[in-house]
Amino acid sequence: MRSDRIIALGLTMSIWLAVGSGAAGSLDARGVEVGGTCLCPPQHPSLLQAYRYRPTWQVAGVDYHVGVPDGLALKDPATISMAGVTVNKSTHVVTVTGSNVTLDGYDFSLAGGWAVVISGSNTTVTNSNFLVGSNGNPPILGTSSSSNITVTNSTIDGNNSAAVGGLIEMRGSGTLTVDHSWLKNAGGDMIQMHTSGQAASAVIQYNLIQNAGMAPGAHGDYTEFIDGPYTATIMYNTTTQKGGATQGFMVEPDMGSNAGVITSGEIGNNTMTGSVNAFTAITVADIVNSFTVHDNYFDPSQTSSGLAFGGVRGGPNDNSTKSFYENNINMLTGQVVRKAVLPKSVTSR
Repeated sequence: MRSDRIIALGLTMSIWLAVGSGAAGSLDARGVEVGGTCLCPPQHPSLLQAYRYRPTWQVAGVDYHVGVPDGLALKDPATISMAGVTVNKSTHVVTVTGSNVTLDGYDFSLAGGWAVVISGSNTTVTNSNFLVGSNGNPPILGTSSSSNITVTNSTIDGNNSAAVGGLIEMRGSGTLTVDHSWLKNAGGDMIQMHTSGQAASAVIQYNLIQNAGMAPGAHGDYTEFIDGPYTATIMYNTTTQKGGATQGFMVEPDMGSNAGVITSGEIGNNTMTGSVNAFTAITVADIVNSFTVHDNYFDPSQTSSGLAFGGVRGGPNDNSTKSFYENNINMLTGQVVRKAVLPKSVTSR
């Protein structure tokens, strides 16, 4: 059954549909079931009710649930016993050194909060719950030797803690994928790409991102990129912010006087609300090929800069021939925000 039909029926109970061995599927941006899914109430069903203009697609956390499925029986990480994984019950750290490891259905919020530290390749964390607690452990950390990390259908709560810089930090290579997850209450940043010159990609899609920069004195970001080269794909996310001090999707890999590298990127079809400085930023001088910001719906009323900072940090009126802003919709007015003049050598979307 489609999620929009369930919402229309006013379903208030959670239903867990399992497929095969019990691996969970997910809903895409249209609310279509992929494999099997948690047909649970969305977290913020009324978030967009006051807007005259809203996305035409199903919105994460508004029209369908993301994060760890309601009612799913989660396992204690202390019980993990599998090849390529070690468990330190004293420090509450799960270390993944093997390849192709999947951690499915664990409650990493137990016993003061666990960390998953990854140095292997092709690691997946799915259907799991995290909470930064008294141990001050970072929820998910990919070390410099890690590659290709996937986080899906999980809930990660930073608990407003200053002890953790980012809820998910990638220091390795390959692709970090964060999909259909609920990231919330980060003391600092939500997702950090700190790869020290290793080429990497970030695919961040269909997530609910709620409240970053919540620790006193914090300067948060929904995404923080340092160095590079990077490819960024940030699509169909919902962001909401109340309190704290944060910026939105920042793709600004410069570090001091050291220039970063953005191979290419796309920020599109996101629904962005709340009190951030700006919803997006791109260091346009770092773009190698192109970067497009398109089809986003946003409410600028609680921001200082709206959709983008502009100038060297990217915006509809920047001077770059490599940045493109198309069909971004102000949800309050319906105004379409796009680049005033596209480069003649490039065909508009």
